Amino acid sequence: MKRTLLLFCFFGSFFYARSQSYFGFRDDNYAGIQSALFNPSNIVDSKYKADVTFGSGSGTGQNDLYGVNIMDVLDGGYNLETDASKNFKSNNRGNFNIDIMGPSVMLNITPVHSVALFTRVRSVTSLVGINGQLIDEVNKDVDASNSFLITGGNPNAVSNSWAEIGASYAIVLLDRDDHFVKGGITLKYLMAGVNGYINGNDLSVAFNKNEANPLLSEYYSTGTIRTAASYDYANGNDPKFDAASAGVGVDLGFTYEYRTNCHSCAGNRYKFKAAASITDIGKLNYNNIVENTYNITGRVTQQDIEDADDIFDFFDSNYTKISSRRGVKANLPTALHTNLDWNIDQRFYLNLSGDFNLVDAKKVNGTAIANSVTFTPRYETRQFSFYVPVTYMQYSGTQIGAGFRARIFIGSGTLFSNMFSNNSKGCNIYAGLKLPIYQDYR
Repeated sequence: MKRTLLLFCFFGSFFYARSQSYFGFRDDNYAGIQSALFNPSNIVDSKYKADVTFGSGSGTGQNDLYGVNIMDVLDGGYNLETDASKNFKSNNRGNFNIDIMGPSVMLNITPVHSVALFTRVRSVTSLVGINGQLIDEVNKDVDASNSFLITGGNPNAVSNSWAEIGASYAIVLLDRDDHFVKGGITLKYLMAGVNGYINGNDLSVAFNKNEANPLLSEYYSTGTIRTAASYDYANGNDPKFDAASAGVGVDLGFTYEYRTNCHSCAGNRYKFKAAASITDIGKLNYNNIVENTYNITGRVTQQDIEDADDIFDFFDSNYTKISSRRGVKANLPTALHTNLDWNIDQRFYLNLSGDFNLVDAKKVNGTAIANSVTFTPRYETRQFSFYVPVTYMQYSGTQIGAGFRARIFIGSGTLFSNMFSNNSKGCNIYAGLKLPIYQDYR
């Protein structure tokens, strides 16, 4: 093991991401089944008779420790330690999300009833309470390090991945004069993937450098660390999806529209739309997960770190295990989503949406998202849409992106920010391909 091992012991490299996706596109009235991921009521009274998605994916990242020039990173040879701007806090945070939708379909059964079926694979990693100064120090090569004493506090890092099969149903609840209300529900069968977490309590680390022989440099630490993995690392097993572990999830959503009563309009009937939903209510059961708690009060050398095969071997070899158990539950990243959409005319819209975490991010094995608010001007027609989302993210600040929809859709919630900023703390990109079958009158 290299010095990187200690870095992961105290919660890792810090270029991470957030768990929202499809910025701009998801608010499009032609988003189809992708919009159901945020509010299942969207699928009824749709612009489509049917919407078939062959596949789509979104990856998003953010942190509040390192700011980088994304263009320089893509050119290669970027050194995070020397080239990035740094914002050290005792509570640095980050989040990472991958969201992949497989073959999926949405159908309007009648004008007031719609259904959808989708397949999806997701991975969410969240980190809070990370001491940025400690991360920076242990990320340095041992030859370039200096002695230090840092209190690490109570860091919490969680990574959770799973697959899901979702079935959605939506119905028109009210269509009277200028007022229109619809509601929807999604039930999801969850297949557990890989779950792991590290939680620290009252940590502190002191480093005493040995100038004559850096491998004899010593680390003195105090506190306790709780680690877990959904695979049996003690017997040398590799991480893999656990077919014996599963769970269920639920999404609920409602939409209100103030309408113009134009039943034959070529565009949207509403002048103003307000929507709210709660997604990812539920848990995953990891029957085979192994959780160990260690008292890390003691001393290790750089040579001990170099000799370890993996992080778990390092803990077992150098610290006292004070408890162990098998089998835990992992919550889904439950969140509240709000959406306000103003139809300025039949092609131009202004949208304000919010994503708000409902999970305590400090909770052991608590999968959580970061709060965000997005303002999106949008140009929308039947065949084409273009949007410019401006998002304030809880961890990484304000970001500006762009995207478009035709038969394919491509976008980024951070496009302009990443192109022109030397201090980008987030990155997002998404794309997908679908076969839309439009309503005859829309």
